[in-house]
Parts: sequence; structure tokens; C-alpha cells
Amino acid sequence: MRKMGISNDAYRPKVNNLICYRYVAKAYLDRKGICVAKFSNNLPGPDWARSIIKRHKNLVTQRIATSISKCRAEVSPTIITEYFDNLQGVLVDIPPQNIFNYDESNLQDDPGKKKLIFARGTKYPERVQNHSKTATSIMICGSASGTLLPPYIIYKANDIWQSWTENGPKGFPCCDQPCCARGSRYNRTPHGWIDGLTFQDWFFLSFLPHAKRLPGKKVLIGDNLSSHIQQEVIIECEKNQISFVCLPKNSTHLTQPLDVGFFRPLKQAWRCTLDKWKSQNTRIKAIPKASFPNILKIALETMDNYGDKNSVSKNLVSAFRATGIYPLCREQVLSKLPNDNENNSEILNDTLTDYLKSQRYGNSDENAKKRRKKLYVPPGTSITTALIGLENILEDDGNVEDAVLTLTSDHESDHIVDEEDDLPEYTEPSDENIAIGSFVLVKVQSGKRKSTNFVYAAIIQDKLNNGYRVNGLKAIDTTRQSFKIVENDLFTVDLQDIIALLNTPKIETSGNRVRYKFSHSIDIKEA
Repeated sequence: MRKMGISNDAYRPKVNNLICYRYVAKAYLDRKGICVAKFSNNLPGPDWARSIIKRHKNLVTQRIATSISKCRAEVSPTIITEYFDNLQGVLVDIPPQNIFNYDESNLQDDPGKKKLIFARGTKYPERVQNHSKTATSIMICGSASGTLLPPYIIYKANDIWQSWTENGPKGFPCCDQPCCARGSRYNRTPHGWIDGLTFQDWFFLSFLPHAKRLPGKKVLIGDNLSSHIQQEVIIECEKNQISFVCLPKNSTHLTQPLDVGFFRPLKQAWRCTLDKWKSQNTRIKAIPKASFPNILKIALETMDNYGDKNSVSKNLVSAFRATGIYPLCREQVLSKLPNDNENNSEILNDTLTDYLKSQRYGNSDENAKKRRKKLYVPPGTSITTALIGLENILEDDGNVEDAVLTLTSDHESDHIVDEEDDLPEYTEPSDENIAIGSFVLVKVQSGKRKSTNFVYAAIIQDKLNNGYRVNGLKAIDTTRQSFKIVENDLFTVDLQDIIALLNTPKIETSGNRVRYKFSHSIDIKEA
């Protein structure tokens, strides 16, 4: 392979398994116009791929990989660079104690697997320990200087009892200043995770008292879920010199300090503490809510006592450094992304690069239904009421499409909602702008009593004294963007039956077939 022109850097990208090597080799041979008789359809066999790995064992090896979702794999250097360009202006002259990151996570009622000693040859090593699938959400917030605010605990319940709020984290290793003297705060929601009201409660009662104590500008960094973007919160941020900054979508595994360097050691300490608690309470299947605060407190103390002590503070400082937020260094994140540099002089490098890009970033499909998790806002910039027009968004749902940004609502599982196609560009119809050949959206009443309303796309065929003669169109795909003419589907409509004048679609032909493709999904209701 080295003779074919592949460099060490080109060989190092993540060609995941043997079949990948085989297809890269096939693509290389096809591009060079070489046909190898020993290969079926020019595709090398598994033995060839294994021999490649064996000959280049100093460069490549097989390892167990951690899976990330396709959308996370699509985070590119361009997205990260834009994020840091915006973040650089926000963090000017901000000390580390004034830079905060918040995030929500959950702690499960299952200590997980553990290595134990069994007799050699034991086929099914098991241990008896009650556990359940329940989990309790917590909101964590920490600063780049290593200060951890007391956790905000959210129970899944309709009511909350006093016993659920006792013996929780209070004081060291969390902030022990007067602003956090009350320690952890507690709330409940029917679904068990944070929503708009609980986020406001956390912001005003947990974060804001601590932020007000600090002089100068502050920065609050986190996800841009709709439950986090509240009018009252943004207004209060402006009053207290707090910049509300959003992370790039699908990038929290790279850019969120708490995800990168805090939650894993916390959950390790949690599982260790929970295992000890369950060994002492063998008859209890699930953690009582009254016991949860104290277990969390012990877990934080266990985490802090690991190694050279003060691990909570050290993990926070390291997490902000690893995500390039403080000290500001975009290379901390960019170095974790695959190198997209191409060597155009080598055909094999081109082939390998194209294959890897298709595997990581996928192929765009213009008809694929889009999904989004986040608020559309340039990552790294701070949000203001002037920027997002929160007053109009929250008071008048009808004006949402006029806002600069779009809010998404929370989903029960992972805050994901489907994004409908962009709003169609409709024009109000009139006798002046309707001409023969115009595309329109018409309303047709049907049924015995004309009680059923249908909406069709149609083409104006002729202008009449009392209306218009139109030819109906029929959608030919589920996106409602591509249409075909229905032969002999001619009917007459009045101007009042024409709902909207559509933009001229793109005409596509295939043999004798003609179809009209609009740039947006059309709001039709066909029989």
C-alpha cells in the first residue's frame, strides 16, 4: 500500500473495519481503471484486508470503538472555528471565576457491573442486588476557576415532601459562601426532568445569587434547548451583565465542560456510593427519594477525596481547559476532530478521504426530513432580548416566523422535535398577479353537502369572465414538493377560491414524464 502512494497520515484515519479497507481498495482500483482478475468485481477478499493490517501493524490496529451518533460526527472544524470566533469576543477580560457552564444529567438507580471473584469455570457469574430503572435528574453548574454550585435536584412527582429535601449537598466541596448557604435546592416535575419553570427557578434561586456576588461581567454557557431560553432569564441576564452563550448543536461531547470532564467521575463516585448503600439496604429495591440527597452528598465527597483531594475543583478547571474555553484555545477541540486535509497528488488519498467523509458526514438528502435539538443562534454568541425578539415570540405565536431565531419545545426522551419544512413563500392572489401558467393553491368543496374542504395545487389554464379554468396537480412524494399534472382534471374556480399564488416551481423531465418541484412543501389536502 505504501507503493500505491498512501502516506502515514492518510493511513491513520478511522477506516473502521475490514470491509472498509476492502471498499477503499476497490474504489482506488476503479478510479485508476485497474481490474484485478483475482478479485470478484474488483473487491478484495477478507484475507487481503487482514494481511494489510498485519503488514502495517506499526501504523494500524483493531480496537473497540465508542459509538457516537451521526449528527455528532457531522460536527466539522468549520463549525468549531465559527463557535470560537464568536466566543473569543464574549470572553474578553472575563476572569475564570465569572465563566460558568451548566448542564442537566441524571443519576440512575443501578450501580452497574463490578468485577468480583468467582470459581474458575463459572459460566454465569452473578450477584444478588436489587435495582430499578428509575433515575433522578440534577442540574449542575460550575465555573472555570473550579467552583461548584450546589446541585439542583429534580424529582419525578406531582408534589414534594420535606423529607426529600433533607441532608443534601451543602457547603464544601460545593460553594460555601453566603450566596449558597442554603445548599442544594429541590423541585419536581411530572416527567422528572427540567422544563421552563424549573429552569427559571434554578436560575433565579441557585445561579443568580452567586453571580450577583461577583464583580464585573459574567458568562453562562450551556445548551440552547427551548426550556433554557426564557424571557425573564434573558432580561435578568442583561440587568446583571451576564452573557448567555449557546454551544454548537450536537457538539456537547467536545465543547461542554461538564460533559467532557465532570460527569464521568461524578457518576463513578455515584455508582461506588450507591453500591455501598445497597449492600447495607438489601431489602429496598429502588432508592427512596428521602435517601437520594444524602447519597448524592456522599458521592460528591467521595469524588472530591479521590487522589490528591480537591478533585471536584480540579476536574472543573481541567474540563474548561479541555474544551478550550479557559484558557481560550480552539486547538483543544479542533485536535479531536479528524483532519480533512487532502493530498490531491495521490489518487489513493483522494479515494480514502472521500470514503471517510461519506462515512462520517454522510450524504446530504434534500428530501430528508430535518430534525433539530437546538435554538438556531450563532454558537458562542450571547443571547439578548433584542436579538431573539422574545417578547413577540412568547406573546404572539403567529409571529414566530418573523423572529430571527426559532425555539423548539422539549420532547419526553431527549428534547428532540421534528422540524417541519420551511414556511412556503405564498403570495396573496389578485386579478393583477394571476396569469395563464401561474401556479396556485385552490380550495375545493366536495361531498354531498359540499361540507368537505380540499386544497389542491393547480395551474391556471385560462381566464374566464366569472373565474379561472385550472388544471389540477397531484403530489407524487411524501414531501409535498414534487407534483405532476392530472390529465383532464379541468375545473373552474373563483378568485375567492384561490388561497395563494405559488412561486414558479422547477420543471424536471424524465423521458416523457414532467414533474414540477417547488422549493418548499405545499400545504395541500388531497382527496
